[in-house]
Amino acid sequence: MSFNIQKALQNRVIGISGGEELLIRRAINDLIAGAGLEKDDYDLQHLSGDANPPSDWLGSVGTIPFLAPRRIVVVKNATKAKPEDISGDSLKALPETSLLILVLDEDSTGDERKGGTKKKTFEKVITQAGGAVFSFELDPKKAKEDIRSEVAKRGKTIHPQALELLTEMVGGSVSRAYEELDKLVLFAAHDQISEGDVRSIVVASREWNIWRMIDTMIQGDIPECLRQLKIILSNKGKVEDVAFGQLFPLVSRQLRLLYQGRLCLDAGVTPDRPGELINSFPHKPNITSISDYQRNSVMRASRNLSLTQIGKAMQHLSEADARLKGMGASFSGMDTIERLVFDLASTLNPKRA
Repeated sequence: MSFNIQKALQNRVIGISGGEELLIRRAINDLIAGAGLEKDDYDLQHLSGDANPPSDWLGSVGTIPFLAPRRIVVVKNATKAKPEDISGDSLKALPETSLLILVLDEDSTGDERKGGTKKKTFEKVITQAGGAVFSFELDPKKAKEDIRSEVAKRGKTIHPQALELLTEMVGGSVSRAYEELDKLVLFAAHDQISEGDVRSIVVASREWNIWRMIDTMIQGDIPECLRQLKIILSNKGKVEDVAFGQLFPLVSRQLRLLYQGRLCLDAGVTPDRPGELINSFPHKPNITSISDYQRNSVMRASRNLSLTQIGKAMQHLSEADARLKGMGASFSGMDTIERLVFDLASTLNPKRA
């Protein structure tokens, strides 16, 4: 997106959102530097929406700066606070020396609709107060081009298949890709980064691990399925929390994309030109709106599956969800999830088509 620093600095309140963390960090740093402050400046303060109420934000940013032209307060996770605790009038009343930067993340409680509503509420308050809202998203279709350009800046080239794999493993996030490039550039023994380098070094996103798990299910590789499952569940949270918050939603998303891919194949159309078939696709996830690398992966897997297999896999997922909620026989949370992996692998194996 177009982001003019000097124009943005004309506001007293700025809301920043988006999925590209790197772009957000750069924007915040540019705003701080553009306002004449440095990283550890006395008149720069970082707060958090889940630890500091809006009254603290306003009290701090409303303070007259000591040795700087402006007083800047950056609030991360601003949507963790209650929108009703801040008003447009209180933002309008801030002195001209104030610069309040609110990072508007989606709520991570698992209720996306609630998080989205809070985010929109904050954006509305900011704009009503005469502030500005900026969203930092990068077109996934341009991600590979951007990553290739960054590799060149670091004095390397990257093999096309390695670039494709890297883009897949970081979930299309340029921010994640840049972080992994720091390691890849140091690790690569030659001027060109290879696919092997990517597989050896890059820490894959959870979404990629789940897609890889489904891919190995189609291949009938149970040991690899369980290895990917172990990676997905490798955190300190409860198994049930990971299942409901990440595993089940992502598996459901991939299965719905596979269903759409199979429909395209049966109708003799392509996802980029689905014709009237697009009317039968859900709004989200929609195979026509995902990035090229995701679409290619979906179509490759869809060729080995039937609609009956995908439908049965969705049924297994629904049954596992019910068992974890106490509506079915289950020895433990881990037992339920491992049973789901075996059921999915058995169903998605092309030999059963």
